[in-house]
Amino acid sequence: MIVSFDDGWGQIFVANVDGSGLRQITPTVADDMSDGRYGNFAAVSPDGKQLAYTRGGKFIDLVDLESGDVRTVHEGGYQPTFSPDGSSIAFTSGDDISIMNIDGSDVRVIAPEGSGARFSPDGSRIICNVAGYLVETPVAGGESKVVLRDQFWNADPAYSPDGSTLVFSSNRGGNNGSEIYSMPAGGGEITRLTETYAVHPQFTPDGSRILYTRATTQSGELVVDISTSNRAELASMNPDGSDQKRFTPRSITAQYPSVGGGGRVS
Repeated sequence: MIVSFDDGWGQIFVANVDGSGLRQITPTVADDMSDGRYGNFAAVSPDGKQLAYTRGGKFIDLVDLESGDVRTVHEGGYQPTFSPDGSSIAFTSGDDISIMNIDGSDVRVIAPEGSGARFSPDGSRIICNVAGYLVETPVAGGESKVVLRDQFWNADPAYSPDGSTLVFSSNRGGNNGSEIYSMPAGGGEITRLTETYAVHPQFTPDGSRILYTRATTQSGELVVDISTSNRAELASMNPDGSDQKRFTPRSITAQYPSVGGGGRVS
């Protein structure tokens, strides 16, 4: 299993699920998004062999993790995510969600608005954030369905591998920031999983853990109010929110986890 993330400064990394094999995938750049090599929003393919990411804020590049070969597959999009079978990539494009084949062909809009799309486990639907609501749309076209709409800002939706659970970030905790929550995919009771600031939840392929971004002070203390944080790190937890622990080393910042391939996070 491979975990990818960006450091918030334009570099993308991957590591094995046990934390070993940490390596930088994209070139080192200045902290300036005007650098055309600036990379973020990394996504690992389901087989763990390829990585898609946003370069320069508008190009979607595809990297072969074994050979290191890189090719640009689309211009004018960001936040790529792979379909469960690895044959296509959904991405945010302007105000809408589009999808394309993995080689960049057959680009089409599947949702007229939204950002941060994730596929359902069977690949038939995507779910995304639309102005703080969580909305699900059939990939083949059809009527969208609002999954969660209330007075709070809800974002970063992701399904469990069996499709039974939806995790997401929300500001419903009453703090100056967001926490991670879960709910049945069909709707129902919302359960709080983190007490401190956390976003970008992502299940491992076997469903055993959730990786996510959390905020800390420079000394490593977890924070509730995002205005007090100095850095981001990846952490993992059980699906019920227990056993929360840091995943990435303290020596680097890390955000936007993506996981691909087999195996378990311990």
